[in-house]
Amino acid sequence: MNEVINVCLACDDNYSKYAGVVIASILANANTEDNLTFYILDGGIAQENKQKIQELKSIKDCEINFIEIDESLFEEYKKVKTHKYITLAACYRLKLPSLLSNISRVIYLDCDVVVNQSIKPLFNKNMQGFPLAGVKDTKKKITKTNPTYVNSGMLVMDLDNMRKQNLEEKFLQWTKEHINTIKTGDQEIINEVCRGNILVIEDEWNVQSSNFTNRSSYTNTPKIVHFTAVNKPWHWASFSYHRDLYFKYLQLTPWKLSEKELIHWTKDNQKASLLAYLKYRPFFFLRPRFYKALWLTYFTQLFACIFSIKDYGQTHRIMKILGIKIKFPKKEYAQKQKENPFYYYQKNNIDITTLPKATGQIRDIQLANLALLKELDYVCKQNNLQYWLDAGSLLGAVRHKGYIPWDDDIDVGMLRQDYNKIIEAFKVSSRNPDIYADFYRDKTNPAQIIIKVQHRHCKYLFVDIFPFDIYGKAMSEQKQLEQTQYIVGIIANRKKESNFNMTVKEVTAKNQEVMQTKILINEIPDNVTESDIVWGIDFHHRWKNWFTNYNVIFPLKTMDFEGFKFPAMNMPEIFLKRLYKNYMEYPNKIGFGHSTYANLTDEDKCVIKNLKDGLIDAK
Repeated sequence: MNEVINVCLACDDNYSKYAGVVIASILANANTEDNLTFYILDGGIAQENKQKIQELKSIKDCEINFIEIDESLFEEYKKVKTHKYITLAACYRLKLPSLLSNISRVIYLDCDVVVNQSIKPLFNKNMQGFPLAGVKDTKKKITKTNPTYVNSGMLVMDLDNMRKQNLEEKFLQWTKEHINTIKTGDQEIINEVCRGNILVIEDEWNVQSSNFTNRSSYTNTPKIVHFTAVNKPWHWASFSYHRDLYFKYLQLTPWKLSEKELIHWTKDNQKASLLAYLKYRPFFFLRPRFYKALWLTYFTQLFACIFSIKDYGQTHRIMKILGIKIKFPKKEYAQKQKENPFYYYQKNNIDITTLPKATGQIRDIQLANLALLKELDYVCKQNNLQYWLDAGSLLGAVRHKGYIPWDDDIDVGMLRQDYNKIIEAFKVSSRNPDIYADFYRDKTNPAQIIIKVQHRHCKYLFVDIFPFDIYGKAMSEQKQLEQTQYIVGIIANRKKESNFNMTVKEVTAKNQEVMQTKILINEIPDNVTESDIVWGIDFHHRWKNWFTNYNVIFPLKTMDFEGFKFPAMNMPEIFLKRLYKNYMEYPNKIGFGHSTYANLTDEDKCVIKNLKDGLIDAK
């Protein structure tokens, strides 16, 4: 059973709709395996609105619980001074250790946020012994005197630790002692009581958005957006940055707007908000902060497109100049490459098919990934799904009867009709609940999403599954090359059209729509062998030819791979020659391409060892 991800919100009836938008945004961006339970601290929500919130389960199955609040428990907090638009419900979080007495950890969110990716990594944050984790508030004067002063709109709360430290009682006692001086309500209470006792985390988890920029992180791909301005997106003439995200998720709820209303609240409101801002700050261009925000929010993004250097995994960096990417190894890794024993075999022209297996940690990871492949094989057999060894794994099977010695992952292909079923198939057939299949999104290309077989407790293990489609007709190689160029152009447009604010579901649905309407021939021939197979646009590679003759792949046959037999292409040599040319010769560069695994945790190593040992025992 998956670990439950607990999320808590607090609201009265007036804010129930906005709580619904928060929940919708979480569900829309959740991973398939995310097991979500919501606790709504109910300050008087009408039954009609409770029902609407329950209807959000249609986005993704989850559990939603309403906890009725006895306001007599908050008599002291009723005297607390704060912003006029903040209600007593904001103080409900101060009693969460007792309100959620059976819960160990929870993410608390205000109702003026939207979530833009799975919150599982946030829920699983290493708290390092702190009872609370949050993002620094944007009030620079306060954070200078209190470096752990966080915005309370998003808090990861270790309730067990809070109970151990008796924080609920300390919050109440401090409030009584300072009742006449408190200015910012619950946030001030939490930060003063827990001064120095809060873990400050990356500000992308609470991007405090106001006006035309982000007050905290200037990223344009926030994980959580917090509308901290007085005028929220649901107020007319509000000018919150990323306001469009609120309306995007509102449209997933029972409170969604009609098309006419949506235009009124987005396009018309955008014009009104600009005028309101000019009235509010007619001399905004004289403020240094405006130019700082302009630079960090917009122009740094522009210059990053012209020139940037970023890490590429543990081993390499990517330099990008005017869109041209140059990959080069880090200094330490380059030195390890020089010491790579396989260069000796290459230098002495030793038969590549006689190379020894990898050793040490890389071999352990290879065998652990092989265990994932075995599970994929089992699930496919149980559900009558077809797959085949692909790319580097196919080359390894042909050339080494197993892994390429310096390779560490596994590649397989599936026809789209089976590819679309594999995630659900794992849910019902996997023998190991920690091994699952789900979509994986590339961190640099928002349009690139494929399915991986993964392990819940070790992110370094995976089997890549690449989708293939029945094109609809057979072509000459020249026509295949011409059509490939057409597809490459479509892919370039998909990257421009996509952004990280779009959900995985939205991107994958659009990718499949593009395949169906712009690439594939609508009428599949009666004899499917008369059709080429085309690589799906879900994953963008640099192959010169995206097409393969049907009889090169089918009928599938079995091949030896590390002592087991797995499905493989009918004519692998033809496929490999097209892909790698002289595939039986040494490549120009020899090295472990994915990671040095320098950051493996003890849990990672334990998972790898158990999978490896289990595989060896199975033999």
